[in-house]
Amino acid sequence: MIEVENLSVRWLGAEAIRDASLSIAAGERLGVVGESGSGKTLLALTLMGMAPEGMDVSGTIRVDGHDMAAAGDAAWRRLRARRVAMIFQEPMAALNPLRTVGDTVAEPMRLHDGASRAQARRRVLDLFEETGIPDPERRLSQYPHELSGGQRQRVLIALALACDPGLLIADEPTTALDAHVALRITELLVRLARDRNMALMFISHDLAAVSRTTERLLVMYCGDIVERGPTARVLRDPSHPYTQGLTAARPALAAAGGRRRLATIRGSVPALGDMGKGCRFAGRCAQELAVCGETRPTSADTGPGASAACHLLTQRATT
Repeated sequence: MIEVENLSVRWLGAEAIRDASLSIAAGERLGVVGESGSGKTLLALTLMGMAPEGMDVSGTIRVDGHDMAAAGDAAWRRLRARRVAMIFQEPMAALNPLRTVGDTVAEPMRLHDGASRAQARRRVLDLFEETGIPDPERRLSQYPHELSGGQRQRVLIALALACDPGLLIADEPTTALDAHVALRITELLVRLARDRNMALMFISHDLAAVSRTTERLLVMYCGDIVERGPTARVLRDPSHPYTQGLTAARPALAAAGGRRRLATIRGSVPALGDMGKGCRFAGRCAQELAVCGETRPTSADTGPGASAACHLLTQRATT
Protein backbone atom coordinates (compact mmCIF):
# COMPACT_ATOMS: atom_id res chain seq x y z
CA MET A 1 0.00 0.00 0.00
CA ILE A 2 2.67 2.50 1.07
CA GLU A 3 6.47 2.28 1.24
CA VAL A 4 8.74 4.95 2.69
CA GLU A 5 12.52 4.88 2.31
CA ASN A 6 15.04 7.30 3.84
CA LEU A 7 12.43 9.99 4.36
CA SER A 8 13.86 13.21 5.78
CA VAL A 9 12.04 16.45 6.51
CA ARG A 10 14.22 19.52 7.08
CA TRP A 11 13.34 22.94 8.39
CA LEU A 12 15.86 25.79 8.71
CA GLY A 13 18.70 23.33 8.23
CA ALA A 14 17.59 20.94 10.99
CA GLU A 15 16.15 17.48 10.37
CA ALA A 16 12.72 17.19 11.97
CA ILE A 17 12.49 13.63 10.57
CA ARG A 18 15.72 11.77 9.88
CA ASP A 19 15.97 8.91 7.36
CA ALA A 20 12.69 7.22 8.26
CA SER A 21 11.81 3.98 6.48
CA LEU A 22 8.59 2.00 6.89
CA SER A 23 5.97 0.08 4.96
CA ILE A 24 2.30 -0.70 5.49
CA ALA A 25 0.52 -3.43 3.55
CA ALA A 26 -3.19 -3.57 2.80
CA GLY A 27 -5.09 -4.64 5.91
CA GLU A 28 -2.10 -4.15 8.21
CA ARG A 29 -2.31 -2.09 11.42
CA LEU A 30 0.79 -0.12 12.36
CA GLY A 31 1.21 1.86 15.58
CA VAL A 32 3.44 4.93 16.08
CA VAL A 33 4.29 6.08 19.61
CA GLY A 34 6.55 8.68 21.21
CA GLU A 35 6.42 11.82 23.32
CA SER A 36 5.09 15.12 22.00
CA GLY A 37 7.74 16.55 19.70
CA SER A 38 8.88 13.13 18.46
CA GLY A 39 7.72 13.76 14.90
CA LYS A 40 4.66 11.49 14.80
CA THR A 41 2.20 14.04 13.43
CA LEU A 42 4.78 15.50 11.03
CA LEU A 43 5.38 11.99 9.66
CA ALA A 44 1.62 11.54 9.16
CA LEU A 45 1.23 14.92 7.43
CA THR A 46 4.17 14.16 5.15
CA LEU A 47 2.57 10.86 4.13
CA MET A 48 -0.50 12.91 3.20
CA GLY A 49 1.55 15.38 1.13
CA MET A 50 0.76 18.04 3.72
CA ALA A 51 4.17 18.84 5.23
CA PRO A 52 4.09 22.44 6.51
CA GLU A 53 5.17 25.16 4.11
CA GLY A 54 8.90 25.81 4.16
CA MET A 55 9.87 22.25 5.02
CA ASP A 56 12.08 20.35 2.58
CA VAL A 57 11.09 16.71 2.00
CA SER A 58 13.54 14.17 0.57
CA GLY A 59 13.54 10.40 0.21
CA THR A 60 10.93 8.09 -1.29
CA ILE A 61 7.18 7.83 -0.59
CA ARG A 62 5.57 5.17 -2.78
CA VAL A 63 1.79 4.89 -2.72
CA ASP A 64 0.50 1.96 -4.79
CA GLY A 65 3.95 1.88 -6.42
CA HIS A 66 3.96 5.56 -7.42
CA ASP A 67 6.67 7.78 -5.92
CA MET A 68 4.94 10.80 -4.42
CA ALA A 69 7.83 12.44 -2.54
CA ALA A 70 8.37 15.08 -5.21
CA ALA A 71 4.76 15.17 -6.47
CA GLY A 72 2.98 18.48 -6.79
CA ASP A 73 -0.19 19.61 -5.04
CA ALA A 74 -2.43 18.49 -7.92
CA ALA A 75 -1.14 14.91 -7.77
CA TRP A 76 -1.57 14.78 -3.99
CA ARG A 77 -5.11 16.17 -4.21
CA ARG A 78 -6.04 13.32 -6.56
CA LEU A 79 -4.59 10.83 -4.08
CA ARG A 80 -5.94 12.20 -0.80
CA ALA A 81 -9.26 10.82 0.41
CA ARG A 82 -9.22 8.18 -2.33
CA ARG A 83 -6.05 6.28 -1.37
CA VAL A 84 -4.74 7.98 1.78
CA ALA A 85 -6.96 9.68 4.37
CA MET A 86 -6.39 11.05 7.85
CA ILE A 87 -8.33 11.47 11.08
CA PHE A 88 -6.99 14.64 12.68
CA GLN A 89 -6.43 15.07 16.41
CA GLU A 90 -9.15 17.45 17.52
CA PRO A 91 -12.66 17.08 16.02
CA MET A 92 -13.81 20.59 16.96
CA ALA A 93 -10.81 22.06 15.12
CA ALA A 94 -11.07 19.69 12.14
CA LEU A 95 -14.83 20.09 11.55
CA ASN A 96 -16.25 23.30 10.12
CA PRO A 97 -18.56 24.78 12.79
CA LEU A 98 -20.61 26.57 10.09
CA ARG A 99 -21.49 23.42 8.13
CA THR A 100 -23.64 20.47 9.07
CA VAL A 101 -21.74 17.25 9.58
CA GLY A 102 -23.72 15.65 6.76
CA ASP A 103 -22.54 18.27 4.25
CA THR A 104 -18.97 17.97 5.55
CA VAL A 105 -18.80 14.20 5.01
CA ALA A 106 -20.58 14.46 1.62
CA GLU A 107 -18.11 17.01 0.23
CA PRO A 108 -15.24 14.63 -0.71
CA MET A 109 -17.73 12.24 -2.34
CA ARG A 110 -19.02 15.02 -4.57
CA LEU A 111 -15.57 16.47 -5.21
CA HIS A 112 -13.60 13.27 -5.89
CA ASP A 113 -16.26 10.80 -7.03
CA GLY A 114 -18.71 13.15 -8.75
CA ALA A 115 -21.58 11.86 -6.62
CA SER A 116 -24.89 13.69 -6.86
CA ARG A 117 -26.36 15.28 -3.75
CA ALA A 118 -28.80 12.37 -3.35
CA GLN A 119 -26.07 9.73 -3.89
CA ALA A 120 -23.79 11.44 -1.39
CA ARG A 121 -26.58 11.66 1.17
CA ARG A 122 -27.26 7.91 0.94
CA ARG A 123 -23.55 7.13 1.28
CA VAL A 124 -23.18 9.44 4.27
CA LEU A 125 -26.09 7.68 5.99
CA ASP A 126 -24.42 4.31 5.32
CA LEU A 127 -21.14 5.60 6.79
CA PHE A 128 -22.87 7.01 9.86
CA GLU A 129 -24.46 3.61 10.44
CA GLU A 130 -21.16 1.80 9.82
CA THR A 131 -19.31 4.00 12.30
CA GLY A 132 -22.01 3.66 14.95
CA ILE A 133 -23.43 7.18 14.96
CA PRO A 134 -26.87 6.97 16.62
CA ASP A 135 -29.95 8.23 14.76
CA PRO A 136 -27.96 8.96 11.57
CA GLU A 137 -30.88 10.57 9.72
CA ARG A 138 -31.13 13.29 12.37
CA ARG A 139 -27.36 13.76 12.66
CA LEU A 140 -27.08 14.73 8.99
CA SER A 141 -28.48 18.19 9.66
CA GLN A 142 -26.70 18.82 12.95
CA TYR A 143 -23.62 20.97 13.53
CA PRO A 144 -20.45 19.81 15.34
CA HIS A 145 -21.31 21.62 18.58
CA GLU A 146 -24.58 19.66 18.80
CA LEU A 147 -22.76 16.32 19.02
CA SER A 148 -20.88 14.66 21.86
CA GLY A 149 -17.10 14.20 21.72
CA GLY A 150 -17.44 10.55 20.75
CA GLN A 151 -19.98 11.36 18.03
CA ARG A 152 -17.72 14.07 16.59
CA GLN A 153 -14.84 11.59 16.49
CA ARG A 154 -17.05 9.11 14.63
CA VAL A 155 -17.97 11.85 12.14
CA LEU A 156 -14.26 12.42 11.52
CA ILE A 157 -13.82 8.70 10.92
CA ALA A 158 -16.78 8.72 8.49
CA LEU A 159 -15.23 11.72 6.72
CA ALA A 160 -11.91 9.91 6.35
CA LEU A 161 -13.72 6.83 4.96
CA ALA A 162 -15.85 8.85 2.51
CA CYS A 163 -13.90 7.80 -0.59
CA ASP A 164 -12.90 4.30 0.63
CA PRO A 165 -9.14 4.92 1.15
CA GLY A 166 -6.54 2.17 1.16
CA LEU A 167 -4.70 3.70 4.12
CA LEU A 168 -6.29 5.45 7.09
CA ILE A 169 -3.98 7.52 9.32
CA ALA A 170 -5.49 8.07 12.77
CA ASP A 171 -3.61 10.82 14.63
CA GLU A 172 -4.37 10.63 18.36
CA PRO A 173 -8.04 9.73 17.73
CA THR A 174 -8.79 8.97 21.40
CA THR A 175 -6.93 11.78 23.20
CA ALA A 176 -9.95 13.90 24.18
CA LEU A 177 -12.26 10.97 24.97
CA ASP A 178 -13.04 9.22 28.22
CA ALA A 179 -11.78 5.66 28.66
CA HIS A 180 -15.04 3.94 27.71
CA VAL A 181 -15.54 5.95 24.50
CA ALA A 182 -11.83 5.60 23.62
CA LEU A 183 -12.14 1.82 23.89
CA ARG A 184 -15.13 1.80 21.54
CA ILE A 185 -13.31 4.01 19.03
CA THR A 186 -10.26 1.71 18.94
CA GLU A 187 -12.55 -1.32 18.51
CA LEU A 188 -14.30 0.48 15.66
CA LEU A 189 -11.01 1.26 13.88
CA VAL A 190 -9.86 -2.36 14.12
CA ARG A 191 -13.20 -3.60 12.76
CA LEU A 192 -13.16 -1.13 9.88
CA ALA A 193 -9.60 -2.08 8.94
CA ARG A 194 -10.49 -5.77 8.92
CA ASP A 195 -13.83 -5.41 7.11
CA ARG A 196 -12.40 -3.13 4.40
CA ASN A 197 -8.92 -4.74 4.17
CA MET A 198 -7.69 -1.22 4.86
CA ALA A 199 -4.24 -0.33 6.16
CA LEU A 200 -4.32 1.59 9.44
CA MET A 201 -1.61 3.82 10.90
CA PHE A 202 -2.54 4.52 14.52
CA ILE A 203 -0.66 7.33 16.29
CA SER A 204 -1.06 7.63 20.03
CA HIS A 205 0.51 8.40 23.40
CA ASP A 206 -1.70 5.69 24.90
CA LEU A 207 0.28 2.44 24.92
CA ALA A 208 -2.78 0.48 26.03
CA ALA A 209 -4.75 1.75 23.02
CA VAL A 210 -1.83 0.91 20.73
CA SER A 211 -1.61 -2.63 22.12
CA ARG A 212 -5.33 -3.18 21.42
CA THR A 213 -5.29 -1.68 17.96
CA THR A 214 -2.05 -2.53 16.15
CA GLU A 215 0.03 -5.47 15.02
CA ARG A 216 3.37 -3.72 14.44
CA LEU A 217 4.86 -0.76 16.26
CA LEU A 218 7.27 2.09 15.51
CA VAL A 219 8.78 4.07 18.40
CA MET A 220 9.84 7.60 17.45
CA TYR A 221 12.05 10.05 19.28
CA CYS A 222 13.06 13.48 17.93
CA GLY A 223 12.35 12.46 14.35
CA ASP A 224 14.19 9.13 14.55
CA ILE A 225 12.59 5.69 14.48
CA VAL A 226 14.47 4.15 17.42
CA GLU A 227 12.69 0.80 17.67
CA ARG A 228 10.27 -1.30 15.63
CA GLY A 229 8.73 -4.74 15.76
CA PRO A 230 5.57 -6.69 16.61
CA THR A 231 3.53 -4.56 19.01
CA ALA A 232 3.18 -7.19 21.72
CA ARG A 233 6.88 -7.98 21.69
CA VAL A 234 8.06 -4.35 21.76
CA LEU A 235 5.76 -3.45 24.66
CA ARG A 236 6.51 -6.64 26.61
CA ASP A 237 10.29 -6.67 26.15
CA PRO A 238 11.55 -3.31 24.80
CA SER A 239 15.18 -3.13 23.69
CA HIS A 240 15.85 0.60 23.32
CA PRO A 241 16.35 2.62 26.54
CA TYR A 242 13.77 5.15 25.34
CA THR A 243 11.11 2.46 24.78
CA GLN A 244 12.00 1.01 28.16
CA GLY A 245 11.37 4.42 29.69
CA LEU A 246 8.00 4.78 27.97
CA THR A 247 6.76 1.37 29.07
CA ALA A 248 8.04 1.85 32.63
CA ALA A 249 6.13 5.15 32.86
CA ARG A 250 2.77 3.48 32.28
CA PRO A 251 0.47 3.78 35.30
CA ALA A 252 -0.36 0.44 36.88
CA LEU A 253 -2.72 -0.64 39.63
CA ALA A 254 -0.73 -1.02 42.81
CA ALA A 255 -0.86 -4.24 44.81
CA ALA A 256 -3.37 -4.32 47.65
CA GLY A 257 -2.34 -1.73 50.20
CA GLY A 258 0.79 -0.82 48.24
CA ARG A 259 2.01 2.25 46.41
CA ARG A 260 4.39 2.68 43.50
CA ARG A 261 6.11 5.87 42.42
CA LEU A 262 5.51 6.46 38.72
CA ALA A 263 8.72 6.13 36.72
CA THR A 264 9.79 9.08 34.57
CA ILE A 265 12.31 9.81 31.83
CA ARG A 266 14.62 12.57 33.00
CA GLY A 267 14.79 15.82 31.07
CA SER A 268 12.58 16.75 28.14
CA VAL A 269 12.50 16.51 24.35
CA PRO A 270 15.07 19.01 22.99
CA ALA A 271 14.12 21.80 20.60
CA LEU A 272 14.65 21.09 16.91
CA GLY A 273 17.77 23.24 16.71
CA ASP A 274 19.34 21.54 19.75
CA MET A 275 19.31 17.96 18.45
CA GLY A 276 22.80 16.50 18.16
CA LYS A 277 24.31 14.53 15.32
CA GLY A 278 24.52 11.28 17.30
CA CYS A 279 21.75 9.49 19.18
CA ARG A 280 19.12 12.11 19.92
CA PHE A 281 18.23 10.41 23.18
CA ALA A 282 21.73 11.12 24.50
CA GLY A 283 21.55 13.43 27.48
CA ARG A 284 18.35 11.81 28.78
CA CYS A 285 19.47 8.19 28.65
CA ALA A 286 20.52 6.58 31.94
CA GLN A 287 22.72 4.10 30.00
CA GLU A 288 24.50 6.66 27.80
CA LEU A 289 27.93 5.76 26.38
CA ALA A 290 30.68 8.14 25.31
CA VAL A 291 29.95 7.46 21.64
CA CYS A 292 26.22 8.24 21.87
CA GLY A 293 26.41 12.02 21.48
CA GLU A 294 28.85 11.87 18.55
CA THR A 295 27.76 9.00 16.32
CA ARG A 296 24.31 8.00 15.20
CA PRO A 297 23.61 4.34 16.08
CA THR A 298 22.69 1.80 13.42
CA SER A 299 19.79 -0.62 13.77
CA ALA A 300 20.43 -4.03 15.30
CA ASP A 301 18.11 -7.03 15.11
CA THR A 302 16.40 -7.73 18.43
CA GLY A 303 14.16 -10.60 17.42
CA PRO A 304 11.99 -11.83 14.53
CA GLY A 305 10.89 -8.75 12.61
CA ALA A 306 12.22 -6.44 15.34
CA SER A 307 15.13 -4.00 15.58
CA ALA A 308 16.37 -1.03 17.58
CA ALA A 309 18.94 1.69 16.95
CA CYS A 310 21.16 1.84 20.03
CA HIS A 311 24.93 1.70 20.60
CA LEU A 312 24.38 -0.60 23.58
CA LEU A 313 22.96 -3.26 21.28
CA THR A 314 25.70 -3.03 18.66
CA GLN A 315 28.35 -3.06 21.41
CA ARG A 316 26.89 -6.25 22.89
CA ALA A 317 26.78 -7.85 19.43
CA THR A 318 30.53 -7.34 18.97
CA THR A 319 31.59 -8.57 22.42
